[in-house]
Amino acid sequence: MPRKTGFLANLDNVPPLVFRFQFNPELLSDKKTYQYDPVEFSGRWSFEEAGKAKGVGKTLLGIYRDLKAMGPTLINTKELRGREGDQRTIQLEFQLDASEDLPVESQTRIKGDLEPQFAVLRSFMYPGYPLEDLPEVLGATGLARPPKTPPECDLVYAGIRLTCVMTDLNIKMVGFNDDGKPVRAEVSVTLKEQTNSISPIADYLGRLVQASKALMGLTVEEIAIASPIGRLFE
Repeated sequence: MPRKTGFLANLDNVPPLVFRFQFNPELLSDKKTYQYDPVEFSGRWSFEEAGKAKGVGKTLLGIYRDLKAMGPTLINTKELRGREGDQRTIQLEFQLDASEDLPVESQTRIKGDLEPQFAVLRSFMYPGYPLEDLPEVLGATGLARPPKTPPECDLVYAGIRLTCVMTDLNIKMVGFNDDGKPVRAEVSVTLKEQTNSISPIADYLGRLVQASKALMGLTVEEIAIASPIGRLFE
């Protein structure tokens, strides 16, 4: 089976940016955090919801809600409610090597030269022109305005397809030719999710599918143990 490589890309930039991993990253950190706020004490010590309910189904639901509301009262601790999420953060570490004695499948596309690879990576950190803004930019007087922001970056690797912005780039050159050109480099990149994109929708649908697959791999007993009252089944 041929080796599949990952990409960092933006085809909407001028010029289009496509960075193909020469060696797929051996380290990928995928971090997501969410902010919660404590709320004013909202617990109670009664079956208020169940008492107002009519019908068996609504009564059972009311009992469940009443039991939940007893939690803050029982341990005298405020409830936490979600406020907002922070951007998903991806950290990558990978290598580049322009040595000509590497196997053909591992050689850089431009033999003996890492500068084109560096240029693509650096282009994600400097303001650029998006393709759709080109008619506006190329006004009657030439370049009508300078570029404003760096291009976004699509990560395709390890089952992840995510539109991001590159917030940190560190290129560590660790080997040079006799003429001073870099021949080996260690690269670390930090990407943060751009939520104003299609990728959150695609990622959400993908999570639904994968979570359903994980559920189908469990037994009924395992699902019962994992429930809020799972201690009763152990």
